[in-house]
Amino acid sequence: MFEVNLLHFPFWILRRNERDVVNYYNFMTPYIGRATGSNMLNFGYWSEKTKTPLQAQNELCTRVAEFANLDSAKKVIDIGSGFSAPAIHWKSIYTFLNITCINVNLLQMKSATKLVSNTSDSKTETLSNTKEISFVNAAATILPFVDQCVDRVVALESAQHFKSLIQFMRESKRILKHDGLFIVAIPVITTNKPLVHQFMKLGILSLTWASERYKLTNIKSMIKSAGFNIVEIQHIGSHVYEPLSDYYIQNRKIIKYVILKENHSYFYNILYDVLENLFYKSALKMKEVYQKGIIDYVLIKAH
Repeated sequence: MFEVNLLHFPFWILRRNERDVVNYYNFMTPYIGRATGSNMLNFGYWSEKTKTPLQAQNELCTRVAEFANLDSAKKVIDIGSGFSAPAIHWKSIYTFLNITCINVNLLQMKSATKLVSNTSDSKTETLSNTKEISFVNAAATILPFVDQCVDRVVALESAQHFKSLIQFMRESKRILKHDGLFIVAIPVITTNKPLVHQFMKLGILSLTWASERYKLTNIKSMIKSAGFNIVEIQHIGSHVYEPLSDYYIQNRKIIKYVILKENHSYFYNILYDVLENLFYKSALKMKEVYQKGIIDYVLIKAH
């Protein structure tokens, strides 16, 4: 999929534009994939029964699908679709869906095409119509669809990367049918204090957390400005940040072994330890700031 190379350290981690976001994920994806054992790129929804990141990620996909009422939809647009693992998951449950995956990252989309093809070949009974998962290489802010043509627009942990967010919302409003639903699963800032205060409180997360730091109040305001009415908001941060942090902290050694098992050089191990220590501190900080009520994770439904 992607070659793992710690030497390609992301100096563009500040994510000034969409290209920086693409580069960030191209750098991080191999490590995420090896650490989680999956093609999913979300934090996951963790419960007492959850044992692995993949289980948590599948559970988040299931909950988003239920929240989006996909059982009553026909045509779904998944924006910021990653490797299309959520689309494959949804298609395995709702076989009648026609899903279009939108991704600005061409490398991810090429890998997703192969993944969907391989899934179709190996699971022909449950995904006999996987051909109804299609792919479009496009930005979320310029969607190549006619007006009022889809039932659902879903952004599962991707909207925080779109520039600009309000333009993505306006485009979603344009392509949705009158009875369609707009669904966003997104990390948010819950404090209304100034940006400098946020930076101080988030600490190392301000550098390592791969998203824009949107306030929930601002997101709700943008959704309304784009012409939507918010139907429901679910706060699920308690099932995201703390258990994810705990899993990483408890499995640091195992994750290191999995990631580095094909490269045992002394230099590579030292470099990994330096970078991993940043993410370890980030995991601790993520748990802390959630407990302090500074961040949350929300599902938003609007029509």
